Amino acid sequence: MLNNLKFSYVSIDQEELAHEMNVKGKFYANVVHWTLIFSLPIFWLLDYIFLPHDWVDLLFVRLIICLLTYVIYMLGNKKRWPHYVSVSAFGAVNMLLNAGICAIVPVNNMLPYFLLFSIVILLFNITVLWEPKYSLIQCCVAFAGLVLFYKLFNRYDGYETMVANGAGVFFVIACFSCLIAYNRYQIFKRETARGILIEEANNRLLEQNEKINDQHQVIEEANRKVKKLSDYRFNTLNMMLHDFRNFTGSIQMSLDLMHNTNGNLTAEQKEILGYIAVGNDKLKYLAEKVATSTDSEAAKVDYNYAEVNFGKEVEKATMQLADAAQMKQIHLLLNIDPSSLMLYVDKIFLEQILTKLFSNVIRYAQSNSVLAIYTLKVGNKAVLEITNKGKLIGMERMHKLFNNLENLNQTNQTATQSVLGFATAKKLTEQMGGKLTYNSVESTGNFYRLEFNLTQ
Repeated sequence: MLNNLKFSYVSIDQEELAHEMNVKGKFYANVVHWTLIFSLPIFWLLDYIFLPHDWVDLLFVRLIICLLTYVIYMLGNKKRWPHYVSVSAFGAVNMLLNAGICAIVPVNNMLPYFLLFSIVILLFNITVLWEPKYSLIQCCVAFAGLVLFYKLFNRYDGYETMVANGAGVFFVIACFSCLIAYNRYQIFKRETARGILIEEANNRLLEQNEKINDQHQVIEEANRKVKKLSDYRFNTLNMMLHDFRNFTGSIQMSLDLMHNTNGNLTAEQKEILGYIAVGNDKLKYLAEKVATSTDSEAAKVDYNYAEVNFGKEVEKATMQLADAAQMKQIHLLLNIDPSSLMLYVDKIFLEQILTKLFSNVIRYAQSNSVLAIYTLKVGNKAVLEITNKGKLIGMERMHKLFNNLENLNQTNQTATQSVLGFATAKKLTEQMGGKLTYNSVESTGNFYRLEFNLTQ
């Protein structure tokens, strides 16, 4: 039964998992950093209450440590240190500060400061998302600093006094906080991995949906072809059967006429007429066979152009992929121009373009981002604009995604839809007389623009 609770990381992209954990770790490191800074007045108040004679000196010491914490954190951001390095650095500084204060305060004031020290170490281990070993390092720094400072700043009393006045409680809370940090890290790692798996499954769902739409387009095109071939074959067979029947019928009439006057024919002539009759019967048989086996080789089916409402097709494509966007926690902001944007295009191929475009925009969009979709009229063109200000794809990758068909060789024909989606949409758009452009920069985010000429 316990095996059912295990979570497999085998199929998860480890680089993606590490990246997501690092992003979350940076966020929580920022929370701890600013919490320590904004808690400074509370520390001063406690110093004023419990150490009225030394609170001014402690004020300056705490202010220096606060500035040092800020400098370490900002330096870590500038040098692009991993978040656990920055947190370990300014965490160790704060641990030594609190250990030193706990070591020098009078015995009757030890308990409040040990409780405060416990809160600080709990703050780190409950908030910061790091591997458990870094939590253990912080605890070791705190214990070592406490023992060292207690020894340096003279205590005539032994360590028993310190333990009895709060150090024992601090030790228990610190060790327990390490267990909390371990459990929290494992839970976050599991949830992050689950999120990655869900996103990968959602991408596969998008790909399957795109393949289904491709098959729908193929079926529709095949239906057109079958109907066209059926009409062509029916008309051809009727013409051929009519001509051959007239021809064989005229021969049969001539033979019948000659048979009616066969009294003037010689035996040799009658024999020749028999051969002609047999040949005519074979000709009729072959004519029927030729007529039934005639096949058209016209494999290319032309576009069936008709007037299509662009806004309704965009809205329809958006609604079809709303569930896929919701699974990836992408919010759709749809703004359809109320005016009628009529295009003279092939409806099936327009659906194909919109489905491929939306599917791949959602696939490459960052989770928890907003997808803004607008239709508008610009001059004599109907325009669809899609904007996503999440994580940038980058122009170099965009060029590859939109131009894969140009570099696709014979051995690569089975490339997946996720690789060819954008490129296929761009190619179909150009064949339909439209234009598909894209951009990926900080000012606009990931931007896509689809244009078609209006009918009027």
